[in-house]
Parts: sequence; structure tokens; C-alpha cells
Amino acid sequence: MNTMRSSPSPDLEQFLEQLAHEARPGDRLPTIRELMKRFGASQMLVQRAFQGLKEKGLIDAQVGRGTYFLGAGSQPVTTTETSPLPSKSPHPKAPAAVTATVKSVLLLRRSISIARGRVLIESLQHRLAADGHRVLELSYNDPDHALTVLKGLPRFDACVVQSTFKAIPIALLAALRDKCDVLAVDGAALVGADVEAVGTEWGEPLAAAIALLMEQGHRRIAYACTSHPFLATQLGRRRFKYLQATLSDVVLQEITLDMLPHEDYTARLVEQIQVRVKGADSASALPFTALVAWGIEDGALFQRLLAHSGISVPAQLSVVLLGRTDLASEHADFFEVIGCSVADQVDALHRAITARWADAGTPYGVHLTPVTHRAGTSVAAPAR
Repeated sequence: MNTMRSSPSPDLEQFLEQLAHEARPGDRLPTIRELMKRFGASQMLVQRAFQGLKEKGLIDAQVGRGTYFLGAGSQPVTTTETSPLPSKSPHPKAPAAVTATVKSVLLLRRSISIARGRVLIESLQHRLAADGHRVLELSYNDPDHALTVLKGLPRFDACVVQSTFKAIPIALLAALRDKCDVLAVDGAALVGADVEAVGTEWGEPLAAAIALLMEQGHRRIAYACTSHPFLATQLGRRRFKYLQATLSDVVLQEITLDMLPHEDYTARLVEQIQVRVKGADSASALPFTALVAWGIEDGALFQRLLAHSGISVPAQLSVVLLGRTDLASEHADFFEVIGCSVADQVDALHRAITARWADAGTPYGVHLTPVTHRAGTSVAAPAR
């Protein structure tokens, strides 16, 4: 884990000054979070660097509108807020500090209790509100009812849809696309459509988790995942099949569950592990020494259920979770986690939306979040 610096950072200041002299008037600064991560700096240090640029007349911070570059030698530009309701055509590309208007954004989510989804929507809502935009959040359990309600709403500048493992009906997507200038989906679910999709491809984290376990000496590894055919998880399972065929000195076995994380997924996984204990040669032995598990929403519950089943982690079984590295509800301050962060997902959604606001001709695509790793105490060398 990186240690945040509190003393001045010449690299950070030089980076920002170079950006300031190369930027066009109205270009946004990188976010404080991005700069903290890139330079290992504290929030206070980044804010001090911003203040230095402001004193030099290189940036302008406006309440409710964010922070913008002025261009070398420029003076602050005054912005005028307009009606929050957007026009029916995309805004033309222009410097943000000159043409900035209040945007209206709809956040549409399934009413399913998943911590990751709730945290992401709240974080994105705060991020957009901090930019000065107006945000409406709606949750639904019936897509047909959501479609009926949507028809009575005004147009929006953007909409973010969170499917949460459920199919999004084509009719609902079509209505949203007609209702909004920018449509983004939380999840790598749509390819080749005029929609921004932001999500995770689980093949790379899976390969990294198996490599980590192999470095610890494990040669019998299981992979647990849902059998539901989502694009992201299917890519992970395809990578697993490839590793099964190419890693000649490792025995890899798959555990598939016909359930979703918000269902009784964790308890069912522990039951499947118990079944394999009973089927092993020894009454107390597991047919694998390590497990890579996707879809664990409650890490503390998983740890308790394993212990109640007589399985000691990591003494008997090393465990790596594929999930969100910045969610305490998943890692429970215990599990090793490889995957992505909610913060990166929020940043990617925010960038995709604002980039299309700035230039409606930007190509649509799938934006994959970077792989992150959180160390834990759930992995050890296999017992001899």
C-alpha cells in the first residue's frame, strides 16, 4: 500500500505546470483522486499545488462548476448557468469554461440490494453534483413500469443505467437512448451499440490470482463463479479454460453456481466446498489447496461460514477473491482481493459522459477498468 506524501512534490508541481501551459482555455484539471493515486500524494498536497497554479493565474476554480485551465497568460472566464433541461440535440464542442451549462443526469438502477451498486451510484451522484449538475435517481423492480414512468419524464443530458446482473430490455434501452443525449451502462454488457459501457473483464484478474497462488506453491486450485452467461464472467471462464489447457503442472477445477451474488450465493459456495471435502480421499482433506472466488458480496459472512464448516483459512485453504478492492464489505479486512475498484468505475463513467458532452463525435465503446490488488491475510503456502 502506498504511503501518501505530505511534503511538497516537485514531480506533481512540474506535471501540473506543464499541463497548464499545454492546455486550452476551459480544459478540466485531472481530479484530486487521480493525482493522489498517480503521485502517491495526500489530498492536502494536491490542493496546495492547485492553489499555487491559481496564484500564478493558470487555473480558475468556480463554485459548482469545477476547476479549469485558463491557458498561459489568460484571465478567469465568467460562466453563465442555463436551464437544467437540455436541448434535443447534443451540445457543440467548445471550451467548457465558456459554454458550461448545468446538465441533467438520470441514474436508473435495479432495486437489488448489492453494496457495490449502492456505493457506486452514490459516489457518481456526488461527483456529478460537485460539478454543478442536477441528478435524479430512480430505482425499479419492473422494467415495464420503469418504461411507463420514463415516458412522462423530461429529456436528460445523460443517463447511467445499472442493470445489476439483470437483463435490460431492448425497449427500455431504446426509450432511454431517445430520451438522453448520452447513455452509459454500468457494466461491460453492450458492444457495438451507441452506448458507453464501463465495466470489468474478469479474465485478467483471474489469471493474476492464479499466478499469485502458484508463486506460493499451490498446484491444486479451484475457481468459483456463477454459471449465468454475463459477458464479463464468460470472458473470465474462457480464460480459465485456456489456463486449464496450458498450465501443465497445475490442476485447475471449476465450481459453477446457478445463482447470483445477491442471492444465497456465498452459502451455496461453502456447501459445494463441503461436498468436495466429503468426496475426497481423506475425510478431512480438500481436493484443492487454494480457491479463487468471484461474486462474494459479504466477506465476513464467507469467512464465518468457512470456519463453521471446519475449513481454516489460510492454514487449510488459501483464498483470493475476485471483486472490488476498495469495498470493506467484500475484503472484510482479511481476504486477498484482485479485481477493480469502485472509485475507478466511477471515474471511468464520469470521463465517458463528460467526454461525449465535450465532443458528440467521440467513438462509442467499452471502457475497461484497470486491475487493482489489495493484499490480505487469506493466502499462505500450502500445508505439507
